[in-house]
Amino acid sequence: MGLPAINSLANMEYMLYGGISGANTKCPSFANGYTTADFSKLNPYAQLGNPYFNYGSYNPVFSGLYGQPNSIYSGYNNLAPQTQNPAQTQQNVGFGASQTDIDTLANYYGKKMEPSESLMGAAFGGAAFGLVNNLRLVAHPINSATALMETEKIFKDAGMNNPKSNLYKLFNNEETTRIAQDAYGQVHKLNGATCRKLGALKQKIDPNGSLYKSLKTELEAALKSGDKEAVAKVTEKIRIVTSQKTGWLANGLRKLVGKEAITAGNLDKILQEKIGDGTWKAAYEKTLAEKTIKDVSLKGKFLNNLKKGGGVKGGLLFMGIEFLTSFGNIKSAFDKDTSTGMKQIGQTAVKGAGSAVGWAVGEAAGAALGAKIGASVGTAICPGLGTAIGAVAGLVGGSVGCWLMGKVTKGLVGEDVGAKVEIENMKKTAEGQLQLLQLTAQIADGDKELDSKTLQALNNVAKAYNVA
Repeated sequence: MGLPAINSLANMEYMLYGGISGANTKCPSFANGYTTADFSKLNPYAQLGNPYFNYGSYNPVFSGLYGQPNSIYSGYNNLAPQTQNPAQTQQNVGFGASQTDIDTLANYYGKKMEPSESLMGAAFGGAAFGLVNNLRLVAHPINSATALMETEKIFKDAGMNNPKSNLYKLFNNEETTRIAQDAYGQVHKLNGATCRKLGALKQKIDPNGSLYKSLKTELEAALKSGDKEAVAKVTEKIRIVTSQKTGWLANGLRKLVGKEAITAGNLDKILQEKIGDGTWKAAYEKTLAEKTIKDVSLKGKFLNNLKKGGGVKGGLLFMGIEFLTSFGNIKSAFDKDTSTGMKQIGQTAVKGAGSAVGWAVGEAAGAALGAKIGASVGTAICPGLGTAIGAVAGLVGGSVGCWLMGKVTKGLVGEDVGAKVEIENMKKTAEGQLQLLQLTAQIADGDKELDSKTLQALNNVAKAYNVA
């Protein structure tokens, strides 16, 4: 059984047991010799003495299936100590594989255990993150495409492709382009709301109704005027309308708590109430302030984005994720001793801080550059593409910043001490060695630069445990 076979077998067992490691003694697998707990203890009928249920205890037909002589599975019963001559015993660790080969696997796995990612992979990851923030585009692709055509038409009719029009100037002006891009995004949501939908969270808005017509008329006038405040105001009104949960599921929950239902029919009333009591004004002013860039230099836009705090919040999120994903290493380090545990805490803190700084700086830089590129693409090709670039540029920049800082912090702190403890623990038992073989084989199978020494060690350990 070569590396691809070991890897395929490990993946099959991983899916079979729902993500549980094959090394779990309760799960018969390649890693534990396809053995498990005594069936008689798990079988409620065992007490009745039924020989067809008490596998391995009363039924002689199955007595050889679990490591007994002549068993069809005996070749996979890898946990049993292998017969060794005295010369082999001096070289081996007591289970079947030599200490040198196990150390080779451990060193290789320690260096490769953290997933590697390329620069382009990080960039695409940021773009995918942007798509996750707009799941409606994926959940309703037909509706999104239909809404896109209608939105493009509205902006084209308002003069988007005419260099002399006020909308073209608004969109292509670095000071105001984000206001125009925000308007485009909200209009797309509004047009999407007029398409067919299941209605669980939101009901369909009538495209021939008074609410849609009034918002569209106000929007068209604002776009043609090029007045950033007029565009921001109608954009905020559309945001209020499209953010309301009008579906049967949402309204069902409202009824349970005694609240009035919100439907597509009373959205106009809700909008007028919010405008009348001024509750929407603060949101409108915040949008206007955040999306108007006074200093359009790259440095000015960068500092403006950094001050907004969006990148800082994202950075703190990734710092938290760093601690969450390092929980296993932290636990293993403290299991050894407090000193090792505190060292692992320090390593994780450095990497977490690096992720936070990398995301915040990268997001600010990406958003600054993305606004300029988005404006150019929006007026030269189509506003939808320009808006999409402006929306994901910050996330791409943040992801790349995280990737870069990850390289830096890993060079500073080195391999996690908790991971080293886990690897040392695996080396001490036959079950652990098999798990190490399985994990190393998975990585090595896709490693185009696998060295001959590690490959030989993999084959030696596999043979020692009768899985070669």
